[in-house]
Amino acid sequence: MKIAFLSDIHANMEALQAVLADLKDRRAVGTQDRVVCLGDLVGYGPEPQEVVDLVREQGFAVLVGNHEAALASKKARGWMNFQARENNVSTEALLSRENLEYCSGLPRTLSFGTALCVHGCPPDSVNGYLYSMSDEAIQTVFAESSYTRFFVGHTHELQLVFETGDGIERQVPKPGQYPLEADTKYIINCGSVGQPRDGNNRAKYVIWDSEQDILEVCAVDYDIDSTFEKIIRRGFPKAFAQRLK
Repeated sequence: MKIAFLSDIHANMEALQAVLADLKDRRAVGTQDRVVCLGDLVGYGPEPQEVVDLVREQGFAVLVGNHEAALASKKARGWMNFQARENNVSTEALLSRENLEYCSGLPRTLSFGTALCVHGCPPDSVNGYLYSMSDEAIQTVFAESSYTRFFVGHTHELQLVFETGDGIERQVPKPGQYPLEADTKYIINCGSVGQPRDGNNRAKYVIWDSEQDILEVCAVDYDIDSTFEKIIRRGFPKAFAQRLK
């Protein structure tokens, strides 16, 4: 089975459509395969309603991200910085009641086979950042879990984290294929579709072939200028648009 992991779309319709077209061109996900969205369908970007509609139409499995959690809970919204908090209020006004209920009811984790998925940090943190996890905390997760593959998002940066004989190693993978070691546990940060923050503004996602145990890192060009202009027309902070470039 091949599973495509999309994270942090952030209401960026152009980026999402480009990724879906790329998946189709690769014929990477067939009828027996699946797509998993690791949270933050909304936030920052100009088209939350359209993105949620499209993801629901496609029937993808979706986890709650911190931006969806903030729609459901004023307490969760309070954990955001000022700009993100204000944008969450604006996003709420752009979503239909049906889509608000959908976003508010998303699960924290998803598991299948040897894989566990969560927006932030394993085992079930929505708000935690992988880069903030100490080596000791990662080793504890690996030791206490029967899962061997952990897929996360939230930081908007690609990263492979795994344990070697010398301790925890952290790598930033470039686009391409990476065979995974059967006897090694990995945390895989899948980057961001709609707002990458890794110095490369292409939309990022990964495909995992669970049978061959091969990870493929994908980076896709999209019409950034269109998204940029839509953010400005929405009246959102210009910084949200500038981040895309």
